[in-house]
Amino acid sequence: MLNKKSTFLQNVNNKKGQMALFVALIFQILFLFFAMVINVGLLVHHKINLQNSVDLAAYYGAMKQAENMNAIAHVNYQIRQSWKLLAWRYRMIGSAGEWDNHPFNKQTKQIDNSRGGDAEGYSSNADFKKMQDAPAFCITYIPFKPMPPGENTCKQMATYSGVQLFKTPPVIAAHQAFSKVIQNATKVMLNNALQRCRDFGAYNYIMLSKFMVTFNLDQRDRMNFIAGLSRASSLAPDDFYDIDGQKVSTGIKNTLLNNLTSANRSSLGESDVKIFNSLGADGCNSQGAADGQPAKWLNPVRIYPGFSYIDTICRGETGSSGASITPVGRELDGNPANFPHHMNDLDSDVQRDIRTLSQYIGYRGNLNDNYNFSMGVEKNPWCMGYVGVSAEAMPKIPFSPFGGVKLKARAFYKPFGGRIGPWYQERWSPGSERSNAGDKVDPLLPPRVTDLSALGNMNDAENKATRAANFSRFVGDKFGLKTLRMLAHYGKAIYQLDSKWQTDTMDSGIKDDMYQGDDSPNFAHWDDLPFNFGEGSGDVLAWDVKRDTPSMMRRLEIAGIAPDNFDMTYYSIDPDYYHNYYLRIRDGYLKGPGKDLNAPFRPDIGYHKGFKSGQNDLERYTIRDQMKVLKEGDLNLPIEDKFTFTVTDWANLLTSWAPKSLMDYSLDTENFGKCKAEPLGAKDNNPKPPNPGNCVVGGSTGYSVKMVSSQYLRSQELVLGGEAAGAGPLKNPPPSDDDF
Repeated sequence: MLNKKSTFLQNVNNKKGQMALFVALIFQILFLFFAMVINVGLLVHHKINLQNSVDLAAYYGAMKQAENMNAIAHVNYQIRQSWKLLAWRYRMIGSAGEWDNHPFNKQTKQIDNSRGGDAEGYSSNADFKKMQDAPAFCITYIPFKPMPPGENTCKQMATYSGVQLFKTPPVIAAHQAFSKVIQNATKVMLNNALQRCRDFGAYNYIMLSKFMVTFNLDQRDRMNFIAGLSRASSLAPDDFYDIDGQKVSTGIKNTLLNNLTSANRSSLGESDVKIFNSLGADGCNSQGAADGQPAKWLNPVRIYPGFSYIDTICRGETGSSGASITPVGRELDGNPANFPHHMNDLDSDVQRDIRTLSQYIGYRGNLNDNYNFSMGVEKNPWCMGYVGVSAEAMPKIPFSPFGGVKLKARAFYKPFGGRIGPWYQERWSPGSERSNAGDKVDPLLPPRVTDLSALGNMNDAENKATRAANFSRFVGDKFGLKTLRMLAHYGKAIYQLDSKWQTDTMDSGIKDDMYQGDDSPNFAHWDDLPFNFGEGSGDVLAWDVKRDTPSMMRRLEIAGIAPDNFDMTYYSIDPDYYHNYYLRIRDGYLKGPGKDLNAPFRPDIGYHKGFKSGQNDLERYTIRDQMKVLKEGDLNLPIEDKFTFTVTDWANLLTSWAPKSLMDYSLDTENFGKCKAEPLGAKDNNPKPPNPGNCVVGGSTGYSVKMVSSQYLRSQELVLGGEAAGAGPLKNPPPSDDDF
């Protein structure tokens, strides 16, 4: 303050109050810096929050996509198991009755080393080797019931050698009365034998037809489900349904909003959030796909298997020639020309059954009919599954002279690590609808069908062996079920299902009731096949209908289809599909968008509706339960030392694992596959694990989720169909940055 009494010079030199001016100026500058720091901090905070929220939203969408793909992968594996069951029945049951060259010797009741033993390969006998390649189905042999004691029309099935029956003795004049009695009794026996002979060809036709039609119906129902869920996964470019029947876009938006700051959330409009579902993009969705077929990111694998059965030609006495039974191999294709030779001599009920079944055998006129033989689907690698989310926000900044600042974030996440199933061939060229080059991934599968007009070219003798039902047990398998090892041990196990056959010698005097009753094996244990299982028990395996209990044959069937090395390599298999997926699909998707599915929906093979006995709950049957059968010692199979391709521990099906710690994602070998914490509800046989695979610390199965860059998704040089298939772009790249 100026002092009036001070001189001018004193006032000029007075410095009081200058700091106040300086502080006032500095404070404004500091305030600007402070405001700028606050603004930048808030801006960075909102930007990070927006990006994190978009990441979580995209991750959520990709997880739902992964769940759909896991469900499809497991149902696709169920189709392979159904095929394995058909092939096992055709080759193991259908050839075990062969007598002279089969590696299981029925007279010594041992595996015969002089016939090749249980070698992993072919027999040295040329006729039996042909039978290994292309067998003809024959089930009319003891110990199958109700086969008459001592009869086996499958004995010479490898050579198709005829069997001469005894001749009617002449009447001796000196003993005319007695001789006539003997002659009449002999004629009755011959007539009975010839009548049974006429029935045997019909038995073989009917039983093989039952098994074939059961497979067609079972895989049709499962293919219909795959088609429906794949289309639901391709609903639109910005949305799809999950296995709970909910629209995923709702969950994506809720995940985004629930994680945003209030400033970001309040500035977000409906049009500011964009979603991209890659499986709903043109070229990969269901647009243009035939009715009832999967979306284009999946391709059906139609196959053309061939089946033969042993018919019997029965000749009565002619002149000096005695009566005879001659086995004949016939194609089972529904053609009346290949009906049993003695069709007109059969009971009317049997004739009706044969004609009814014949209508369901062979290819339908429409290739896209899901009833036709298939191995499920193969996934198009050029239709990549991923979910993208982008969002724009303009949060208000307190000290900004321009109001809000526009922020944008985008993220792409994709399922990875799972397998829907093998391609039919090794390579898939860019732009192709199917795998189209290289060898077959499973070299033992029948030829592929892409055009019905080509079927006529596959009926020659050269294709007979390649069309015979078979499958690989491990990668690189050249024999599958036709190897001596499989024939020997399963042949022995089939015969040993009957305890009386095991204890009685073949020459000890067979009693009339020795092979009667309901013990396994028994034709009647497949009475529900093929038309009653779908809407009834849902069970495709052998079942003792009279006692309403599982048949012992059923256990061998399960052992024949249980997961093996090949399955584990090419399929995502959930050990507890019933709890992890089936219930959610049944109570969610199938009551919502999938309610019009025109097919029964079943759990894993081994399921039997309404059956529960103690701990044996067949309504909740899973792959884990199949593996339990392998570990039980009453199968008479060398699971551990000879069938080393078999997967006996469900933990081996896991495809990912829990990390050692938050910062160490390496495999913990001590914990991998070992569930040390019991899932909630496990004691009540209703486990509710926190992740797929029913393993709290050990890992999970199927597809997981990871981030993927838009630059990668837009690349023109992706190699996805095999090294030799060439490089190319995705059929479903993301939208441009300007549009998304």
